[in-house]
Amino acid sequence: MRLVEATPDHIPHLAANMRDADVREVRALGRSSRDALEAGLRASLWALTAIDDEPVAMLGVAPKSMLEGVGVPWMLGSERVYSSGRALLSFAPRVIAEMEATFARLENVVDADNVRALRFLRWSGFEIYGAPVQIGGVSFLRFARV
Repeated sequence: MRLVEATPDHIPHLAANMRDADVREVRALGRSSRDALEAGLRASLWALTAIDDEPVAMLGVAPKSMLEGVGVPWMLGSERVYSSGRALLSFAPRVIAEMEATFARLENVVDADNVRALRFLRWSGFEIYGAPVQIGGVSFLRFARV
């Protein structure tokens, strides 16, 4: 597995094969899988695609407030994320360090039922905080890393 600069060419495969947990999140936020990937790529200062023999996940960081130094990390992947977990975990410290080189605070929301994502976020040093918020009929939890 390797990380490459994300391009629009990676979107069709990832959109067609997006894992159920990510589909649930993007639909609750009012987007289709394709639209969420396109919007993430467009809004991000930089984005990467994890590729094995095919795109497995796209991730990046978008500015929420450059003045306040707040970035919004995101990742959307296919079901192969689960079988590629060790490789993706090995990239996490370097990717998060790159995000933190630009932003003093990283924050976003995650589906409260997405146990695997919550476990990954905690492992990566993010704090899950606050009461759940309802978005599109789904309970989301806030997370941040300072």
